[in-house]
Amino acid sequence: MDSLALISRPTKTKADERLQVVREVLTRAGVDLSNTTAQAQARQFLGTRARAVAGAGLQRLQAIADAGSGPANMFRDRGLASDTVIATNLGIDRALSDLFAAGRLQRGTVRRVAIVGPGLDFVDKQFGYDFYPPQTIQPFAVIDSLVRSGLAAPTLAVTAFDLSPRVNAHLAAAGVRSTAGTGYTIVLPRDVDQAWSPELIEYWTRFGQAIGQEERTPAPPGNAGHVQVRSVAIRPAVVTQVSSRDLDIVLDRVESPTAAERFDLVIATNVLLYYDVFEQSLALANIAAMLRGGGVLLSNTRLVELPGVPMAQAGHTDVVYTRLPGIGETGDRVFWYVRQ
Repeated sequence: MDSLALISRPTKTKADERLQVVREVLTRAGVDLSNTTAQAQARQFLGTRARAVAGAGLQRLQAIADAGSGPANMFRDRGLASDTVIATNLGIDRALSDLFAAGRLQRGTVRRVAIVGPGLDFVDKQFGYDFYPPQTIQPFAVIDSLVRSGLAAPTLAVTAFDLSPRVNAHLAAAGVRSTAGTGYTIVLPRDVDQAWSPELIEYWTRFGQAIGQEERTPAPPGNAGHVQVRSVAIRPAVVTQVSSRDLDIVLDRVESPTAAERFDLVIATNVLLYYDVFEQSLALANIAAMLRGGGVLLSNTRLVELPGVPMAQAGHTDVVYTRLPGIGETGDRVFWYVRQ
């Protein structure tokens, strides 16, 4: 059945979350889903928006090329995006290992973790995969890395800070289901034709083993290409460790009256690059206020250290995601900032 024909139907289950989002977008756009012409209106609206987004992206890239500026400014007028990728979490995983080796983090001591902009995949941004429900990866990837490395304290708790009501609602609903004994399934597609590094393939293969079990994988559609898929069922007890909160890290902070209530670790990947230097400095000050002394911020955006903000770069971790013949390596540099 045409997926647009399903949009006008009520959607209540987890599997229908994507359609429910589309319904909300179309309703806000003034498309009357009870009308017999709803499908034609929906196609027209979605087609127009797709062309507008694609055109804006091309104009942005051309403007950057004409100005000779770097990619750091390319997102300033685009708005925040909630998409995410598994590769970024390999960078965090490697950085945590390096922090332990450097003596910055000790086994069993990471109690409270904050994730700024955890991400929520409505559709896989790189390949368009949508044969599984919307999902968030980073909160569970971080717990998986901390537990597997032994850095996690028995009382580990993760707070996700996000501006998006959609992201916060998704995490809140997962938390409610976990209290009733339902876990959280993460689906991990991998395009075999992509030149992933051996490190990324190994990470993809073991993702979730410390916090869940392998689950039967949904069969990808025939047009998905040469894709392998893993599914991991995260245990309900792990899901209950994650909470969400509406917070703008540039303007807001969590006030903690005692050092024991502050965070040991804050993670902000693929988020701070959306802001200019002034906004990044405000965010860094807010993060510093929420970290305990010696606490760590991990970010793949290099930040300016300013007088009066008690944060200092203590190192970095380089990680390779792909090795492309004739092009070279792509990857990340994850910076460590330590609360003074």
